[in-house]
Amino acid sequence: MADRLTVSLPDGAELAVLHWPGPVGAPLVVVWPAIGVRARFYRRFAAALAEHGLGVAVADLRGYGDSRPRPDSSARYGYHELATVDYPAVFGALRERAPGSAVFLLGHSIGGQIGLMYAARNASELDGVLLVAAGTPYFRTYPGLTGLIPLLGTNAVAGVARLRGYWPGDVLRFAGRQSRVLVGDWARMARTGRYRPAGADVDYEQLIAGLRLPVLAVSVGNDLLAPPGAVDALCGLLPGAEVSRWHHPEQLSHTAWANRPEPIAREIGRWIDSTLAGKPWPGPAGDSDAVS
Repeated sequence: MADRLTVSLPDGAELAVLHWPGPVGAPLVVVWPAIGVRARFYRRFAAALAEHGLGVAVADLRGYGDSRPRPDSSARYGYHELATVDYPAVFGALRERAPGSAVFLLGHSIGGQIGLMYAARNASELDGVLLVAAGTPYFRTYPGLTGLIPLLGTNAVAGVARLRGYWPGDVLRFAGRQSRVLVGDWARMARTGRYRPAGADVDYEQLIAGLRLPVLAVSVGNDLLAPPGAVDALCGLLPGAEVSRWHHPEQLSHTAWANRPEPIAREIGRWIDSTLAGKPWPGPAGDSDAVS
């Protein structure tokens, strides 16, 4: 059974967090969702990680799921604010509940893109980074005409958000209701492949390039939104990190892996064990050899 936490932000917003405490001193994996995906969607995944002796927390992104308030035309937060305000607040609250535990950031899709920004700014606060179905949205990293999916999709979302003042995804049934700054950052990255979020106070690409943490990056079969090439490209921004790369070949979608989580949860557990022991991850167990 998960504990429910509310993390308050300086501007009065509140982030909802589900926390499955592990054994005393167990490593803690903090999961950041894809855009438009609620924290509770990852309950099976969290349970599978817990079976491997890990503590787990999943946060609802600002303004979505059980986080409040819903964004409107006054919302001005994007990638930079999440990386510098939201992520630190949640990690701070969880460290108070699990003092002394090794802490790993796990990002799915946009949660991983922003997660690298947080990790680069706060490397000493983390023991490693996990990217699951998290790639760059840059359209040129997608095979063939599938690059039109992120290019046209994200920029249509950003265009509507500019006109409306926010993205009305709750009405249009895609990606949830979102800040226009957030979807603008998303669309800019899809067009250019560059980390150039609105309001940035640092060169995020330079900062990410200097990240020295261990990283496990997992792509999954039949993921049209984070295909292997897009995941490889995101990893390519990490020349200083110790990146382990695995393609899980099961034919799942961008989100369906979280409902069939055991193979990925098992490898995350093995990777964390290897990382904390100071040993290289031996690659996936069983009959899968798709690792580089």
